[in-house]
Parts: sequence; structure tokens; C-alpha cells
Amino acid sequence: MQLNQIYTKTAKGLEEIQTRIHKLPAHLRRLLIMVDGHSTATEMIDRLTTLGDVQHALDQLASEGFIAILAPAPMADLASTRAPPEFNLDQAKSLIHAVLLDAMGPAATHRIECVEAATTPEQLRAELDVIRDILTKVLSKSQAEQAWQLLEPIMPPLERLISPPVREAVTRPAHPLGKPAAEATAGAASLPEHPAFNLDKAKGFIRFTLLGAMGPTAARRIERIEAATTPEQLRVELDAIRDMLPKVISKRQAEQTWRQLEPIMLSLHTPSP
Repeated sequence: MQLNQIYTKTAKGLEEIQTRIHKLPAHLRRLLIMVDGHSTATEMIDRLTTLGDVQHALDQLASEGFIAILAPAPMADLASTRAPPEFNLDQAKSLIHAVLLDAMGPAATHRIECVEAATTPEQLRAELDVIRDILTKVLSKSQAEQAWQLLEPIMPPLERLISPPVREAVTRPAHPLGKPAAEATAGAASLPEHPAFNLDKAKGFIRFTLLGAMGPTAARRIERIEAATTPEQLRVELDAIRDMLPKVISKRQAEQTWRQLEPIMLSLHTPSP
């Protein structure tokens, strides 16, 4: 193996991730998931130390047809290959999907639905925070660490995409579950331009989040969300949800749930009077 080689998944490798038909051992499957078509072998060896002998495992995956050499990266150009590729939200969600299924099995279904409902880097970043907490509760310490190691590389490019004002708004609490509504809206006015707000996708994300946090008792609140036809109406409902959460679930659960919903609030603008 040349350590400057870049590997990509083959059709056989993608089939194994989706169906497990070839029954790869767990350590090889985790490594296969991490093959991204951007990182050199050297970078993967340096980053994935807990997976054991990564060089030998890459050779094994290549010899069995699960991965293939995408392109050699000349040693003189290694610095340029380390430049992070443009962040792809769909690819990141697919990686999270595969890692959660591998680590948690069918129990990951709801969390995967929440990930799929994320439409912005801010929402995906909030979802990863929740996943990091969940892993330690449903898996052993070593399993949780291995799963998070596969997901952690998604975080730096997400952080680069999220502007400092957004990170500050999401992480600095004032209200028990975040900023007061007026302050959050004022902060949103100074944020950089985002893609057009999609009301239906936002409602879908709120629905998934409330169902995960509250179960069937969220039905009435979800009906009100579905009835919202404008961003202003949705913002009013989010205000009500923020006040309601600490009353129906534990403080910790309420905080986690609001962290997932707050990016939607920040993307809503109050119309000028």
C-alpha cells in the first residue's frame, strides 16, 4: 500500500453497509463506513487509532473488493489533500445513518428519522450533540467511544459552516431552555443569509422531535404545528413549546429537546411592524 492513496467504497462495499450481506467483522465494517473518497490512507491511519491496524485492514478491504483506489495523491501535494472538502449535508446524514444502525440496530430508528429531518448544518449539529449523549446511555463505554469516533470527524466542518453568532445563540442559555424569544429573533436578524425557509420541512422536524421526546402525549401540540400556515404562526407555536417542555418532561430532556428545535427559531424572522 502507498500511504498517499485515497480509497472509495465500491458497489460491493455500499451493498455491505446497506444489507450486511457479506458479514464483515465489526472492525472492518466500521472502517469501511469511514472510507470517504477524500482522506488518504495516512490520514485514516492517524485518525482511527482505536480501530487497530488500519493499514492492514484497508489492504484487506481492498483485496476483498469493498474499497478501491480513487486516486494517488503525490506526496508533494499532501498539504492540499488535507484541505477539507466542501461539506455535503446528505453524505453526512448517510454516514450518521450507517454508524447508528451498526452501533444500535433497530433501536436507532427514531434517531435516524431525526437526522434525516435535519435540513441545515445547525440542525444536524444539534442532533449530533443529542446523539453523543444517547450513545453513552444505550451502549457500553467502549462501544460508545468507537461509535462517536466514527461520527466526530463530521463536527469540525459543521462548526466551520455555523457562524459565531449562531453558535453563541445556540449555546448561551438565558431562558431555562435557551434565549428569550425576542432576543433570539434579534440575533437572527444579524445572521448571514440562509437558504429560503421551508415551512413543511421545519414542521416535519418539529413533529419528529416532539414525538421522540413526549411520545403520544405530543399529539395535540403536533396538531397545532401542522395547522400553522406561516412562519409567524410557527414561531408562536415554538414559543409555546419552549414554555411547555419543562412542565411535561424532565429538565434535562427539555433542554436536549429545545437544543434540537432552537435552530428553527433562529431561522424565523419576525416581520417588521
